[in-house]
Amino acid sequence: MKLLKTIIENNSLLIDKAKELHTQYEKYLPAGFFSLGFLIDIITLGEVDDTSNILMIGFYLVVCLFILATEYLELSQESLKNKWFVKAYDYRDDIFHFFLGALLSVFTLFYFKSGSLSSSFIFLLIMVSLLLLNEIQFFQRIGIVVRTSLVMLCLISFLIYIAPMLIGTTNSIVFYSCLVLSLLISFLSLLWLTKFNDKKEQNLKRLFLPQLGVVLLFGSLYLFKLIPPIPLSLKYIGIFHDVTKNESGYETSELKPWWNFWSNGDETFLARPGDKVFMFTRIFSPGGFSGKVNIHWLYDTENGFMTSDKIPLNITGGRDEGFRGYAYKSNFVPGDWQVRVETEEGLEIGRIYFQVLLDRSQNRREFRKMSR
Repeated sequence: MKLLKTIIENNSLLIDKAKELHTQYEKYLPAGFFSLGFLIDIITLGEVDDTSNILMIGFYLVVCLFILATEYLELSQESLKNKWFVKAYDYRDDIFHFFLGALLSVFTLFYFKSGSLSSSFIFLLIMVSLLLLNEIQFFQRIGIVVRTSLVMLCLISFLIYIAPMLIGTTNSIVFYSCLVLSLLISFLSLLWLTKFNDKKEQNLKRLFLPQLGVVLLFGSLYLFKLIPPIPLSLKYIGIFHDVTKNESGYETSELKPWWNFWSNGDETFLARPGDKVFMFTRIFSPGGFSGKVNIHWLYDTENGFMTSDKIPLNITGGRDEGFRGYAYKSNFVPGDWQVRVETEEGLEIGRIYFQVLLDRSQNRREFRKMSR
């Protein structure tokens, strides 16, 4: 009995100490919980079609929506009847920032994996900018508008991520349908909220208009082809002198020396008469997905990179290593080139730069062959 009493007293001291620390460092906790959520996702995140990812993201989103709803409804701790809600009420901001950080980190990583660095950087910049704005004192006074915008960003990202996996393809119709659906959800939320608090004008300014702005932003970025094409992602791309298909898969031939580990094949392509430039790629797409991508060849001119060819490539999903395919070009000239892998709508999945140099040597060439 004495031991039990000691344990209870020690637990009470620990709880009091935890509350004291929470009060002391309260202003740093949102950033801390956001960072923790980001770190956890970097460590644990798998492919976009993992069931665990879908369930986790859905749960995070529901929690954020619930906490945001309690703020709009101006619920007090006394109005919550469930004892678990009452206990969690004091920590709702910490919980919100933790799950919001996890959501934004998931989608930032998905965007980074799904597109070229330029497209992913734009999204990362938008997300980081919104988070920094939320830390400025002026924006803290209208913080619910920023949080509303961030949650809408996560909702749209979830829809454009999950819809192609359910439908089995991705295109502009699927994308804009997701935007319309997210806007419909926002409008229904406006009607529901106005029914409870009878503050139509305030709800319109603080909820619907910010979320409408996020929808328009996504629509504009898609129109200018600045959004990575989730759920597709480029697992590998390389330039070679030859690609052949055999029973076990594909075999590439390259002149790159063994110590040049940073190049993907012959990025410095030494060309002799009769050579062809081969591009080999592995593109990840979810199981049940089927579609078409374009292999876009571009040549550097005085006016910048200009299109040389676009070669269509049909892809199917379901392989962890990605769908394997290749294309080649026989009519080329010396100079700087690039190959972009794009969706039919022109959204860039990834690219590689390479240089073609004339090889005037008559020496016998020794190709290194690799299974892919």
